[in-house]
Amino acid sequence: MTLSDFVRGLFGEPPNPSPSHPPQPLPQTANPYANIAQGSGWTPRRRRSTRRFLPRPLRRAIRFLKSNWLSFPLFAIVCFLLGAAVLPYDSTLRLGVRWNWKRLVTGGRPSEEWVLRERPEYEVDWGRDVGVVLKTGYGTRGRVPAWFESVRGWEEVVVIADYGGEMVLGDGGERVVKVYDMVERGLENPILGGLLGHKRVGKYERLTAAVGAKDEELAGGLSKEFGWELDALKFIPGLEFAYQRWPDKKWYLLVDDDTFLVETSVKRFLGHFDPEEKHYLGNAVGDFRARFAHGGSAVILSQAAMRALVKENPKALKTSYLESLDEVWGDRLLAKALIRVGIYLDERYAYLFNGEPPRRSKIRGDRMCSPILSFHTLPQPEMMRDVGEHFRNVTEPVFWLDLWKIYGVAAPWRWDPEMTKKTIKDPKQREEMSRIVLRDVKSEWECLAEYNRRFRASTRTGWAWGKPEPDACVIFRSAPPFESEVDAWTLDWDYVGPVDEAVYTHENVASAQDCMEKCTEKAFKKCIAWTWESSTGRCHVSPWMIVGEEVKEQDKVSGFNIRRVRKLERECPTFDGYESRRD
Repeated sequence: MTLSDFVRGLFGEPPNPSPSHPPQPLPQTANPYANIAQGSGWTPRRRRSTRRFLPRPLRRAIRFLKSNWLSFPLFAIVCFLLGAAVLPYDSTLRLGVRWNWKRLVTGGRPSEEWVLRERPEYEVDWGRDVGVVLKTGYGTRGRVPAWFESVRGWEEVVVIADYGGEMVLGDGGERVVKVYDMVERGLENPILGGLLGHKRVGKYERLTAAVGAKDEELAGGLSKEFGWELDALKFIPGLEFAYQRWPDKKWYLLVDDDTFLVETSVKRFLGHFDPEEKHYLGNAVGDFRARFAHGGSAVILSQAAMRALVKENPKALKTSYLESLDEVWGDRLLAKALIRVGIYLDERYAYLFNGEPPRRSKIRGDRMCSPILSFHTLPQPEMMRDVGEHFRNVTEPVFWLDLWKIYGVAAPWRWDPEMTKKTIKDPKQREEMSRIVLRDVKSEWECLAEYNRRFRASTRTGWAWGKPEPDACVIFRSAPPFESEVDAWTLDWDYVGPVDEAVYTHENVASAQDCMEKCTEKAFKKCIAWTWESSTGRCHVSPWMIVGEEVKEQDKVSGFNIRRVRKLERECPTFDGYESRRD
């Protein structure tokens, strides 16, 4: 049976005859009631079918399916998909069908090569095209000055909070920033007029009274106690306010006060998207009923998405105001509001958004050569300022592997021991091949500083530095090049980071060598980094690595699955300008 036969059957037409199966004439059967009907005048009564109450096209479809039963599964799937398509956007059935369909059809993610290889079609001017909504609270307002210091030059920023006032930035008061109370603005909406006795409103009134009385201790305690609840009341009024203030911006970015955006990466990324299409981008979390962009990793909305939410669908906006009194997470509340107007989170690019600080960012095997757009969990002002200083002079999109270079930490896996063993046999040649000559270094102190910048993190590499030659600094190895992966071990360092359910911990491991073998054995193919604790005998192996930093405990040895890391790095795209990033 062909598809055309199926369609013809729906309209009651016979299937097309095929050359191998020409149509056969129907057999002529005798009417058993003919004599009775002629002699008595009685005629047989046809059996009445309940299908006669169905529309004619449906009856024809039923007859066709009975004679062609193999087409029934296809018919059922088509009916199911059509039924799901006419349901509301936020229907659980529709969301479930969409979730599974996306996983089936778009299981893989797009290659990151387009970020640099393809020229952006839509140029983004940060000051003209991008509006940033910075979300803070009374208890975390001390982070705001450090945030502005880390992103110098950003003018189009609106600060929303659960209190109002002004904030002076800089020691000399160079800039005064107004803080808008979005909770108060939201409660002024007429839709909430009869709900001002809600317990969440009462909590806000208690905080407002403490702030008005200038009772810092009480206000700080209340903010710490339930400030996270008031956070959900800021999202919708804050975005509505931002759209009214900047109705012509191409992109709207919602960030927390402990979130750092990599401007160069974000600009290049957004240049590949049309702002007049509805885009909702971020780090995907939550189940299929409400997949939402994690607010701490940054949320990006296009002009078309904001217009659809704020201007074109006031009913959906009113529903979100009502739900804000009980919703736990404001970022999920935003996702529900967008789903009601038919805008879903684009999860293909979720891996570019990061919810961790730079030194603890988990560099997984599937994203080493991908651009990174954001960092999160920078609660201390000193941490935010430090990140801002490290990224101050970055002029190109930043990739995950670039974190090693930006933080001046040597990557121990960069030397290839197998090639060294095969190609360098003569001792003098080995010594010559172990030299690094840096030009335009004219002083001994500059040479020492360059050595520290490149190799101070790896205490087992065996590198030393020598007096500079004319206009050059020579850094050489005091021992032969890599004889084994032991040379890449780092004492008092941790390349695994915080242990969670994705990290496998082996107990009673006798040595660092045994721990390294646990990581490199075939049973755990995804292992990238390992850390051995000599005091406890625990060996942690993880499917990621972090830049890390020196640990206070003096009993840790950490390293990599070097062969796997090198293989992943060799698979990185080789577009212009990227090869130099591996140096």
